[in-house]
Amino acid sequence: MIDFHSHIMPGVDDGSSDIDMTMDMLENSLSQGVEYICATPHFIVGEYELQWEKYQEKLKLMQEKAEGKIEIIQGMEIYINPDLPRLYSEKKIWGINNKKYLLIELPMQQFPIYTEKIFYELRLLGAAPILAHPERNLSIMKKPELLIDLIEQGNLAQMNAGSLAGIYGTDIKKFAEKLVGMNLIHMLGSDAHNNTRRNTNIKQGYNRIKELNKDLYNWIIGHEKMILEGISVELPEIILNKKKKGFFSFFKK
Repeated sequence: MIDFHSHIMPGVDDGSSDIDMTMDMLENSLSQGVEYICATPHFIVGEYELQWEKYQEKLKLMQEKAEGKIEIIQGMEIYINPDLPRLYSEKKIWGINNKKYLLIELPMQQFPIYTEKIFYELRLLGAAPILAHPERNLSIMKKPELLIDLIEQGNLAQMNAGSLAGIYGTDIKKFAEKLVGMNLIHMLGSDAHNNTRRNTNIKQGYNRIKELNKDLYNWIIGHEKMILEGISVELPEIILNKKKKGFFSFFKK
């Protein structure tokens, strides 16, 4: 299993506060059966702008402490901003495993009008945008076509395992299950922030996807290392012909 989204890096954002907490989180990942975990601290223009050198320093510390028991992969969770194409060109933001897949976060309540434009410009530069936890975005919950359009344009989507476990509430859990049923998710992450409620738990999410959509589970398992290695993948076909009306009216009741 691969955890594509975590805030295990100590002392850089609102995630792990110190290396001891980080080690607790990594031990939990190991107990979950995770082989690779992506350290994806926030990058927010004007707030969290982690520099490459500082990132490498923290990464080296984690890798030394982990002693090879789990592979820690570099990356970041990048908050949407019109400057992202420039920042990517200047190598001030980077992708998972320092390759082309970029994990990008939207505001929880909104879908900025420039989102598709920024994703398109990043793809022109050779990047492959991944939308972080769309199941938690209120605008997408109200209008799932926003996510469908992004994926049809060639972007990917990452779901938080905790969404399927219900840690963000019943509505998000139900919506996450519907996205899984429609093949609108391509990888899982813990989005871990600490060693308590927001820990690196991910196994339950994998198991739930297997229960809900075995074909999608097999696709994820079969392609996650390709994504880690920066290899282009053919996305699974979006399923729109099952209870379409019920899906789109889910949050209009």
